[in-house]
Amino acid sequence: MSNVNNIGIVIIGRNEGKRIKKCVRSVIDSGSTFIYVDSNSNDNSVEIVRSIGANILELDTNKPMSAARARNEGFKWLIKNVSGLKYVHFIDGDCELDENWLKFACEKLNKENDIAVVCGRLREKDISKSIYAKLNDMGWYIRPGEIYSCGGIATIRVSVFKKLNGFDENLIAGEEPEFYLRVRELGQRMFCLEENMGTHDSAMTSYSQWWVRSFRTGFSYANAARWGKWQQERRSFIFWGAILPFLLIILMIIKPPFAILLLCIYPLQVIRIFGKLKIPYGDADKLIYACFCLLDKFPEFCGYVRYHYNRLTGQNNTIIEYKS
Repeated sequence: MSNVNNIGIVIIGRNEGKRIKKCVRSVIDSGSTFIYVDSNSNDNSVEIVRSIGANILELDTNKPMSAARARNEGFKWLIKNVSGLKYVHFIDGDCELDENWLKFACEKLNKENDIAVVCGRLREKDISKSIYAKLNDMGWYIRPGEIYSCGGIATIRVSVFKKLNGFDENLIAGEEPEFYLRVRELGQRMFCLEENMGTHDSAMTSYSQWWVRSFRTGFSYANAARWGKWQQERRSFIFWGAILPFLLIILMIIKPPFAILLLCIYPLQVIRIFGKLKIPYGDADKLIYACFCLLDKFPEFCGYVRYHYNRLTGQNNTIIEYKS
């Protein structure tokens, strides 16, 4: 069984408004000690959390903001203020914690000492709100069993997190897979349980938001070259989002019929992606998901270009936000 005295919770948030109140309430119900870390919100997030009487840590604005930094600072607060911690659960301010999750996570971590990270099923809160909510729900799915990576919402063994010095604060995106790579290099395992971990509220209702989110993904893929991963993903969006469109434009000028034939590669790729999907959804949903997987190549390539532009011009990387 879980012990509320040996697990602490870090909530991170920025401009989450009403969502942060629901998140904090769900965490309070768990009975565990927690800290809310705010990344310079300019809405009333801090006031909302303060009105509940929760512990708050506001990040120093003289340093760059990032989810990695927020999680690390929250972890340091827990270590300083809570003795005997064995596990830490990280959750974002737009999520709500399932009332049974900590019990399931602790049972797994107590039973198998070589498992350092446990996650579960994260569901989008209202998939009827928009097609993007449904897409996010499909995107959160991880097949239960041993895994190689997951998102930032997870339960982690404190001793391992301390040994690895937490997340890389220089990464404004893609900090989770980089950290989990180091977890595996340490000889530790990761596991996804069948149980629900909680819900997520993306508040995503427009394609422009989806574009920015995919742009951020491309940015993180570019950043991952520093630690030698995601080569295949980079090759994919460079080909589908840049090389092939360039060839199509050239062919439209010199050989239009050939351009039409080449254009057929896109629907064929959608069919190929559809056939490879192993997610528990109907064919109609999977087809839409496959279409967006291909559409994502364009904003991902733009994010890739922006990352390298920042490097060449010496610009500082800043948080990429899709929420208004």
